[in-house]
Amino acid sequence: MAVSKFTLHNAPTTGGSNEAAVVFPWNTPKKAVNPYLDPAEVAPESALSNLIALYAADNEQEQLRRETLSDEVWERYFFNESRDPVQREIEQDRLISHAKTAREQQRFNPDLVIIADVGAQPAHISKPLLERIKYFHSLGRAKAYSRYLRETIRPCLERLERVRDSQVSASFRFMASHDGLEGLLVLPEMNQDQVKRLSTLVAAHMSMCLDAACGDLFVSDDVKPEEIRQAWERVAAEAMRLEVIPPAFEQLRRKKRRRKPVPYELIPPSLARMLCADWWCRKLWQMRCEWREEQLRAVCLVNKKASPYVSYEAVIHKREQRRKSLEFFRSHELINEDGDTLDMEDVVNASNSNPAHRRNEMMACVKGLELIAEMRGDCAVFYTITCPSRFHATLNNGRPNPKWTSATVRQSSDYLVDTFAAFRKAMHKTGLRWYGVRVAEPHHDGTVHWHLLCFMRKKDRRSITALLRKFAIREDREELGANTGPRFKSELINPRKGTPTSYIAKYISKNIDGRGLAKEISKETGRPLRDSAEHVSAWASLHRVQQFRFFGIPGRQAYRELRLLAGQAARVQGERKAGAPVLDNPRLDAVLAAADVGCFATYIMKQGGVLVPRKHHLVRTAYELNDEPSAYGDHGIRIYGIWSPIAEGKICTHAMKWKKVRKAVDVQEAAADQGACAPWTRGNNCPLAENLYQQGKDKSADGDTRTDITRMDDKELHDYLHCMNKKERRELAARLRLVKPKRSRDYKQRITDHQRQLLVYELKSRGFDGSEKEVDLLLRGGSIPSGAGLRIFYRNQRLQEDDKWRNLY
Repeated sequence: MAVSKFTLHNAPTTGGSNEAAVVFPWNTPKKAVNPYLDPAEVAPESALSNLIALYAADNEQEQLRRETLSDEVWERYFFNESRDPVQREIEQDRLISHAKTAREQQRFNPDLVIIADVGAQPAHISKPLLERIKYFHSLGRAKAYSRYLRETIRPCLERLERVRDSQVSASFRFMASHDGLEGLLVLPEMNQDQVKRLSTLVAAHMSMCLDAACGDLFVSDDVKPEEIRQAWERVAAEAMRLEVIPPAFEQLRRKKRRRKPVPYELIPPSLARMLCADWWCRKLWQMRCEWREEQLRAVCLVNKKASPYVSYEAVIHKREQRRKSLEFFRSHELINEDGDTLDMEDVVNASNSNPAHRRNEMMACVKGLELIAEMRGDCAVFYTITCPSRFHATLNNGRPNPKWTSATVRQSSDYLVDTFAAFRKAMHKTGLRWYGVRVAEPHHDGTVHWHLLCFMRKKDRRSITALLRKFAIREDREELGANTGPRFKSELINPRKGTPTSYIAKYISKNIDGRGLAKEISKETGRPLRDSAEHVSAWASLHRVQQFRFFGIPGRQAYRELRLLAGQAARVQGERKAGAPVLDNPRLDAVLAAADVGCFATYIMKQGGVLVPRKHHLVRTAYELNDEPSAYGDHGIRIYGIWSPIAEGKICTHAMKWKKVRKAVDVQEAAADQGACAPWTRGNNCPLAENLYQQGKDKSADGDTRTDITRMDDKELHDYLHCMNKKERRELAARLRLVKPKRSRDYKQRITDHQRQLLVYELKSRGFDGSEKEVDLLLRGGSIPSGAGLRIFYRNQRLQEDDKWRNLY
């Protein structure tokens, strides 16, 4: 019997739930959607709902930011004290009351004046000083804290003012008074972008000076070369006011007794450089870094207690320079006219720019000098020459040196160069001769001192040592007294203790890369010598100090060119008999053979020997002008090869002209980049790798079976990964992220309380907090970012930093 819907709907219920009386599920009474009454019935979260919530939160924050900004603008332009007299009086009373309170506090506690002066300094000065003040204050020793402020911080601020006065001369201030050049007065506080903008303004000012000079001097169409030189003099005078020596200044400046005619052809490239913003950017940036470093030396932030040899800021900048250089080398290659290409990184690593090659060459040269000295019967003496106390900014205990006269690192280097030149002149007048090598390295505060390994006749040793001591201690003699050891030391090398090469090996290594000195501790700084090599390299680069210098022997550039020529001849004459001559002249071929086998002793003797004037050397380096002009219109000088006065013509060792180009992009990788790419929205609605992992773990995107890399050995895995394109690497990385690695056991290094204190102290000296969280992170094998893309970690009971150039040493 058929039953109507009306009958079913109005049928009486005899008990139970309403669902029992309903035939169809869709006819069941639904519950009202109200999340406030029943939160359990809220719709489940999805990717879309999360995305909408994020967008809503961003819109809310943006709206609050705009409202805050509008309120600040409204208060600044409509409700400030300059427009409202009542508000102005209230603000003035508040400022006066604050000043009176601060003055009263400073009158009862003079230390607050010192802290206020420190806070008024630029960030690169105030931040590290305030950290040290905070540390001393946390010790809870009021007297020591006050003594530190008055005996250390106050003298540092006074020294800082003297350094600034010596840096900014009257002519420099006059240049800063021109429109747009006010930034010259705060040059040490600028970053690289600000220095670039300032260099553009300086170049524009030089261009205006040249226009004015041309308008005053060039009154007729027939312009004489002397009038052009007078215009150059005006622009050069403006550059000299900025403490920058103009290009070709010595050749073009006025001289009373000029032996050669004026090289007028040097005027256009010199003017082009002084009108170029890039040239000024390099000059001003170098000046900014030097001035900033000298200010840090003045406030005792460069010493063995803080940062030895050079500031951490300079070290980080040097790391960044090396990183950019390495990226540039990896992205470029060299190509010649025949289409042959060379990887630029491989070329740089094979050259003398590689620290390992430079160290090996110098050690071979010193060994050659040692063999020659044994053959001649000469003795070896090791000298150490130090600057007077007025060049040292900091004492050994890290406190300011009261005798320091604001002398810079460059001035200390110039002092030693002038002293050595005066001594060499006096030595030649007396008929004494020597040969050897000198090494320039820094004290803990950056001041230069020299180590010299010299070979001489045994009968001349006492005379040379006495004469060198006389010139080394002649300035500020009264501060030494009877003990001249702090300024001058000499030691006759005893063959029983070691060879001359072993004496100088440590100084050569620690000033290049620290090879073989991992366990050696510096007596001056108390740190490993291998770690200090990076600081020494940054110090030499910043202050432009020549670290190594050989004297009394033939040049080493001809040695390198001869080795290059021997290698080229071996490639051309591959089937020639071993030991066959390369050059027709037997004397020249003997020099080439000595250089080819790397024997410096034979090379020097075949060149004529030690203590021989340069004009008598048998083989010399040949130079020529570049074919293409530079960006400034002049043709620079490059190495051509070698030449000899006993043979006609020159021998070219650089016949191929190589051009630097950027590496081409792989077509397969470029096509792979056209596939999957980063989405423009917050979330990817179709993550390919996740879908593949869920649908079938053994299938790839095109249906092929994936390669099982777990069954490969190391060589097969290496080849397989290198053959993958970018798309396949991204898919492999996405699959690896889905597999969670097993949690390893808890690992933590065990150190003593003394080692923990040393770790905390070194962390604070490097600018970190030294908190328990940082110490625990390092002990558990973690790392902390230290800038320039590097990280600091704790290994073998000392702090280390990963260096991308270490694999080149």
